Amino acid sequence: MELAGYRETLATLNEMFPGRVAIDVDECARALGVNVKTVYSSIKRVKNPLPTVNMGTRRVTIPIAQLARWLCIRK
Repeated sequence: MELAGYRETLATLNEMFPGRVAIDVDECARALGVNVKTVYSSIKRVKNPLPTVNMGTRRVTIPIAQLARWLCIRK
């Protein structure tokens, strides 16, 4: 079942980052209008963490589709 607002959120993210599948933490922070530290704390949360893909030991990327889904969760 698709979450309410998912398609609209995904469309907005695709407009912000055309042709991209994933973004880095700095881009995520700018898109959400928050500090980079806030993004990292959201990644480390136990309940409903921000979904990421680790690319090596120090590079973290955030898939746009998963970010859109995460933004639509109302918990």
